[in-house]
Amino acid sequence: MRSMEETRDQLRTEIEELMERVMESIGGGTLMIPDEIQRGMNETSNPSLDVAGLRGLRDDLKALL
Repeated sequence: MRSMEETRDQLRTEIEELMERVMESIGGGTLMIPDEIQRGMNETSNPSLDVAGLRGLRDDLKALL
């Protein structure tokens, strides 16, 4: 179980870094926040995704870059 938690923590860290990079790439004047960023913000404030869900979110954020 310990390795599962480390994986979730690692994925959440990756997601936070990717969200920052995506927001920087789309610029500060953007009125529409992409769904992937909204999902990431939701996960940050209310963690509910399992490891597969976190991987999917990470991959979706990578696709935006």
